[in-house]
Amino acid sequence: MDDRLEQLQAEFQETSRRTAELKVELDLAQGKVPREGVPHYILIEEAAHEVGQMVSRMAQEIHMDQLAARQVSVARCPECGSRCELVPKKRGITSGDGPVALQELKGHCSVCRRDFFPDAGSLGL
Repeated sequence: MDDRLEQLQAEFQETSRRTAELKVELDLAQGKVPREGVPHYILIEEAAHEVGQMVSRMAQEIHMDQLAARQVSVARCPECGSRCELVPKKRGITSGDGPVALQELKGHCSVCRRDFFPDAGSLGL
C-alpha cells in the first residue's frame, strides 16, 4: 500500500471516530439519548444509522459533483444537432439513504429553445 493511501485511510478513521463522538455529544445535548440510566439500544442504533445515512448522502453528492466537473462542456442538441454549452445543475433525488442534491449537466439549445440533459453514453461515460 502506498503512503498516500495509508494516510487517507488513517485520516478517514480519525475523522470518522470524531464524527461518531460528536454525534454522541449532540444526541446527549438534544436529549435523544438520556444522560441517566440505560437507554434502549435501539436509540443508540438509530443515532448511528443517522450518521451513516448523512455521510452516504454527502459522498453521493461529492462523487456526482466531481463526475460532472470531469465531463465535456458541450453536446449536440438531440432535436436539431446544434452544439450547445452544458452547465452544471443540481437536481434533487431520493436515494436509499434519503434526499440527495445531485449535480448533472444541462444543455440549452437557443435554436430549438429547449433544455436537455445529455445521457451518460453521449458524454462518453
